[in-house]
Amino acid sequence: FCLIERIRFLIEQRGIDPTHICAFTFTNKAADEIASRLTRRIGSRAEGVKRRTLHAFCAELLREYGSHVNLAAGFGIADEEYQRTVLRRLVGGRQPHRKILTRFSVHRLRGDHLYADDARIFAKYEEYLAKRNVVDFDTLVVKAAELLENTPAARDVRNRWLAILVDEFQDLNPVQYRIVCALARDHRHVFAVGDDEQSIYAWAGADPRAFKAFLNDFGITSPIYLGENRRCPRHIFDLARRLVEKNPPIFENRETPQADRTSPFEVTAFHFDSDEAELEWVVNDIVQDRAVHAHTLGEIAVLYRKHEIGDALEASLLNAGIPCRLA
Repeated sequence: FCLIERIRFLIEQRGIDPTHICAFTFTNKAADEIASRLTRRIGSRAEGVKRRTLHAFCAELLREYGSHVNLAAGFGIADEEYQRTVLRRLVGGRQPHRKILTRFSVHRLRGDHLYADDARIFAKYEEYLAKRNVVDFDTLVVKAAELLENTPAARDVRNRWLAILVDEFQDLNPVQYRIVCALARDHRHVFAVGDDEQSIYAWAGADPRAFKAFLNDFGITSPIYLGENRRCPRHIFDLARRLVEKNPPIFENRETPQADRTSPFEVTAFHFDSDEAELEWVVNDIVQDRAVHAHTLGEIAVLYRKHEIGDALEASLLNAGIPCRLA
C-alpha cells in the first residue's frame, strides 16, 4: 500500500514520468501484486513503472552490461538444486550442502569469515561455475554492485530513474543496499518501507542495520512510523510485543504501533511429553470443536513447521476417520 500510494503521488502530484520510477520488492509475487494494484489505481500509466525483485533487476542489468564486469554473454543462472549438485561433485554426497551454501552467502554478502575448509571448497565452487559461464543468485547481486560502482556504464544506468522505492527494507543485505545507494547517487530520491523488528533473514546475509545506514547516508531526520497494526487482535499483538521487546532495539525512540481489533479467543500455550501426545490432542480438539460449533471440515486448518509433522498429522487424522488435505 505504501509503495503504491507513493508511486501514485509521484506521478500525479510531482509529475514524474512513470518510466523514471523503479520499485523493488522482495518476491516476484509482491512485484506482480504492485503491478496489478497500481494498474487499478492509475490505469495504463502503471505499465511504465519498473517493478522487480532485486535479483531479477540484477539479472536484467547484467544481461545488458555483463561484459563490463567480465561476464560472458548468455550466462546461465544456477538455482539451489544446481548449486547442491555442484557441491556433491566437489565434496561428495554426505555433506550438509545447504549449510555450506548459506555460509558462502553470508561470506559474499556480509563479509563473514570462511574457515579453511569452506574457503577451499568455495574457491573450487566459483571456479566450477565460472568455467561453465554460470552465476548463482549471490553473484548476480555482487556483480551488479560492481557494475554500478566501478564501471563507465553506471552513469547510463543511473540516468534511467529519478525515484527508487524499496519494500521489505529489513531484508536487504549490505551488497543490495550498496546497489540502492549507487542507483540513487545523483538524485538521492529513495523511499524505503520496512520493519526492523521483522528481520528474519540474518542467516542469509540480511542486516536490518541498513535502516541506520539509510538514515545517515541520506540525511533523514524524521522517519515516518506506521502507527496502526491491522493484522491481528490486540491481545495477540501485546503478547508479541512482550517477546520482541527482549531484542536489542535498532531505533531507541521508535513509536510502538497500536492494534485496535479484538477477538474472543485467548492465546494459549500447551506442552506435551511427546509428538504423539500432541497429535492426539489436535485430533481430539478438532472432534470436540466440531461437536460444539458444527464447523465443516473445510473450515478447519492446522499449521505446522515441517513436512515431517504434516505427514504424521495426516496419518493421525485419517486413522481417526477425519478426511484431510495437505496444502
